[in-house]
Amino acid sequence: MRYPILSLSNLTEIADKRVQDIEVEVDPYVEWIGSGDHLDLVPIASVSASIVSGTESWSKDVDKYEGMVSQTLYDVLSPLPIPILDDRGFWRYLSARFFWDFIVWRQRSSFIPGGKYLTYVDGAKHTESVLVRMYLRAAALGGEDTSSLAGGIDNAGDFWRSHIIRVQTGFAPPLARSFAMKQKVDNLKTDPIRAAAKRLNRTWSNVILHMYDEDEASDIVDEIWSID
Repeated sequence: MRYPILSLSNLTEIADKRVQDIEVEVDPYVEWIGSGDHLDLVPIASVSASIVSGTESWSKDVDKYEGMVSQTLYDVLSPLPIPILDDRGFWRYLSARFFWDFIVWRQRSSFIPGGKYLTYVDGAKHTESVLVRMYLRAAALGGEDTSSLAGGIDNAGDFWRSHIIRVQTGFAPPLARSFAMKQKVDNLKTDPIRAAAKRLNRTWSNVILHMYDEDEASDIVDEIWSID
């Protein structure tokens, strides 16, 4: 399959101009790579339009919105071949071509001259690049009907990045679901949730947690949660 990418230098040029309020089109910078039929971009464009339009009436916790629409992004991208999803150039293209307005809305304080805006669009850090972390949030929860949980925790940006996506828990959907459901109910503050996450991470050193089913995952989360 042939698919579009943006080089880092081209993305940087586009981003720098846009942050200075200079209009710039993405298509002249795009390179298509691979072989065979071209990737159909229409479904992606449709999803991006829906996500962007939803921000117009959203005035609440922006991370909750990011979580709520993560499932929609996952659904349209997960059928793609792994080599495409592993290509940072593809994520850079998606960020600049379809989701720029959403990402600016999500990380608005960084999209100013001198701001650290590239980290949210360059696909390099999976915990910071907005589209990548959205995809991984839904994937960590199992990739099916996760919107109410992925977007159900208040002020949860650090929770997802630090305690799910960045660590092994993100590779164990039953565990990630149990941990997230517990936080959704109790909404622990920063220090207590970090303490619980550390206890869970230490458990990985001698227990194969990614083999746990839903009940076993719930039990281990209850256990580490109840320790003072």
